[in-house]
Amino acid sequence: MSPMNPLHPLLAFSLLLPLCRHSMASDAAPAAIPAPKPEAPRQAIEQFLGLTAIWMLEMEWTHAYANKTPKAEDFRNAMLAAGLQQCPADFQEAWLRQTARPGRNYAAPVLRKYGVRLKDLRERLQGKLFKINPRVHPPIPLYDEGEQIPRMDPRTCGDPKAILEALAALRAQIMGLTPGQLARARQSIERVMLEFTLAYMETAICMDTAGIRESQVRELFASIRTEGCPEDFRRAWQHDLPFFLKGRFTGPELTLSAVCKKYGADEQELFLKVRRKMKEWDIQPPTPQTQDAFRRDMREIRENMLGGR
Repeated sequence: MSPMNPLHPLLAFSLLLPLCRHSMASDAAPAAIPAPKPEAPRQAIEQFLGLTAIWMLEMEWTHAYANKTPKAEDFRNAMLAAGLQQCPADFQEAWLRQTARPGRNYAAPVLRKYGVRLKDLRERLQGKLFKINPRVHPPIPLYDEGEQIPRMDPRTCGDPKAILEALAALRAQIMGLTPGQLARARQSIERVMLEFTLAYMETAICMDTAGIRESQVRELFASIRTEGCPEDFRRAWQHDLPFFLKGRFTGPELTLSAVCKKYGADEQELFLKVRRKMKEWDIQPPTPQTQDAFRRDMREIRENMLGGR
C-alpha cells in the first residue's frame, strides 16, 4: 500500500471540514437536499468542506486499495466534487483560486469571516466516524493555519474496505440522509445521467458529421425526466438544459457534474458503459450519408439500455 503522503500536505492548504444537519422525515422520504438559507453560509461551507474531506479520503483509500497513486488532476476533481454552488460567493471565489493554486491558502480569510475552525470540525468528524466504526480511524485532513500535520502510517488506520464503507456512511450523515436514502438518490441520478449520456453521444457525434438541428436535439433531451432526483440535481438540470440544447456540454457555467459527484454518481463509468454498448453493437461513426442509419442504431441502443428502468 502506498504511504499516501501527498494527501495531507495538500489538504493542509486545501482546508476541509464537516457537518450541516438536515432533518429528513423518514427513510422512505424523497432524497432532496434543500439549498441553504441565506442566513446559513457557515453551514453551507461546513457541509461542502466535510463532503470534500470525504471525497479526498475516499480517493486516497480507493487508490491505496488498488495500489495506485492519485494524480494531481484527481485531487483537483475531488476539491470541486461536493456542490460548491451552495456556498457564499466569496467562498466560491476563494476556493476556485485555491483549486488552481493548491499551495496557497486563499480560503483562510473567508473561513475566519464565517467563524469556521477546522480543528473543531475535524474533531467533530472524527467522533462521528468513530461511532460508525471504532475500528477505523483514518486521519481527517482538516487543519488550521499553524497546526502541525502529524505523520500518518496507513497500516494503523484500519482495513481499507472498512474505511471506505465508514466514509460512505459518514457522507450520508453530513448530507442529512440515511445510507439508504443516499443510495436511492445516487441511483435516480445515474438513471437520468445514463439517458443524458446517450443523448449527448448522439448529439455530439452528429454535430461532427452532417450536423443536427436544435429541434432534433430538443427531442432527444425532452424525454429525460428528473422526478425523484434530489432537489439540487433538478435545479442544476434546469440550469444546464438550455446549454445542452445549444450543443454546449462543457464550460465553467455548467453545474450538473458537480452535483453528480456530490452524490457519488460516476459520469465517467456511464460514458464508458455507453461506449462499450456501441462497440458491442458495432456502431460505427457516421458519414453524412449514413447519419440517418446511425441515429436509428442509437435509438435501438437507447431502447435496449433504458427499457424496463
